[in-house]
Amino acid sequence: MSPCLGSDIDPTLPHHRAQSMDEIFLPAQNQYPVWYFFYGTLADPEILARQTSRSELPVLRRATVKGGIIKMWGGKYKALIDGPSSAIVDGWTYEVNSGEEEEQLRYYETDQYEVVRCEIHILESGVLVKGLTFRFIDD
Repeated sequence: MSPCLGSDIDPTLPHHRAQSMDEIFLPAQNQYPVWYFFYGTLADPEILARQTSRSELPVLRRATVKGGIIKMWGGKYKALIDGPSSAIVDGWTYEVNSGEEEEQLRYYETDQYEVVRCEIHILESGVLVKGLTFRFIDD
């Protein structure tokens, strides 16, 4: 299940470990489409379209995640870091459709961020999905 968003989750504790050898933590590697949670510049449809080489504006949905907090990095960039499990971050979610699209997003976010698993609450539908987000690698 690691890496995942939230400082309260220790993947070495028994209740966070796989219950069997067949258990798969979602989203799996190379699983597409996959939901991504955005909270900064990628939540702007025009920037997201440009970074994913899309000709039309992408559809973003209002969403939240638990287990993180936002801090400012470099005085102008939002940076998601681990927080208590009760902390809620507002943002947007988007369904990434291919590995190429995902690579473009990772390139845009630079090596200052890592991709981690999270549960995304899509507000308009009330659905909770297993997804990914970019977590700042704090220095």
